Amino acid sequence: MGAWRAVLALTACFCLPRAGNAQVRIVADPNPAPTPAARFGGGRLMKSGVASQFDSLGEMPMVRAGDSVTVYLFPDGNTMGRTVHARVASRTRFQPPVSWRRACDEVAHPGWMYALMPTSRALFAVVIPGVFPRPEVKLLPPSAKAGAWQFFRAVADSAWQRYLAFQHPATERGVEYLHNDFWGAGNDARWNAIKMFGVRGPEGRNYAAFSFSMHDDYPEAPNTSRVWVVDAWGYPVASAIGSIDIYGTVDDGGIDAVVTSSGLIRWDGTQWQFPPVYSEEPCLYHQTMPVPAGFHP
Repeated sequence: MGAWRAVLALTACFCLPRAGNAQVRIVADPNPAPTPAARFGGGRLMKSGVASQFDSLGEMPMVRAGDSVTVYLFPDGNTMGRTVHARVASRTRFQPPVSWRRACDEVAHPGWMYALMPTSRALFAVVIPGVFPRPEVKLLPPSAKAGAWQFFRAVADSAWQRYLAFQHPATERGVEYLHNDFWGAGNDARWNAIKMFGVRGPEGRNYAAFSFSMHDDYPEAPNTSRVWVVDAWGYPVASAIGSIDIYGTVDDGGIDAVVTSSGLIRWDGTQWQFPPVYSEEPCLYHQTMPVPAGFHP
């Protein structure tokens, strides 16, 4: 899990004496007005009792001082352990130095810092607003994965054609190697290895959520990656650019919220909303390859 490396790096910077780290700014809470988008955010545990939330514009802190959060602990960085409910004792704003952003440092995102009570320790942890139980892994609608294949294949085909044109191997052997690396042993761009999660949606309808990345490694750009919510027949009804870990769902007042490494995927009354999905190299994030022209969503 790459995310916990960023957490450790950010932790290290705050363990340095302030004089030796003068460009790092921790400022008082500016108390922005609440926004609906704040409900979809999430944070990560930085060190004992302190959580961080990336929010470049400073407009979407997920909670205020005094609010409750749920902390999912990953003691080894990969396997979910205990679930802890905590209260936000204080909130401050974090501004990284400009040099970090220029260097594409993986912790170069501005954001929020939350002091939590009680404190917890883990190599990695996901922090979400509200009080929730451990995520539940539900069965998929029977036709969701089979139906979603055609839409996934459309993205994979388009990504493959652009990747092949970009790499332009000089020999047939080079084309074959590139093809095998992109499409995998099953010749399906690793579709069968993708884990999908059943989601209870509005009016009792069933959906599924999943995340995927293609093996189209461009210089100075991340892979083609997506997060999708599909209906019971596999048709994509919502999507976001980026790749995240999905852990399961929690009851959010009769409709499921999807717990991810970046926060919550939630139904806002009219559509599914996604948490901000950050690249580990934020200055390259805008170069993530888009969905093929004419494909919806």
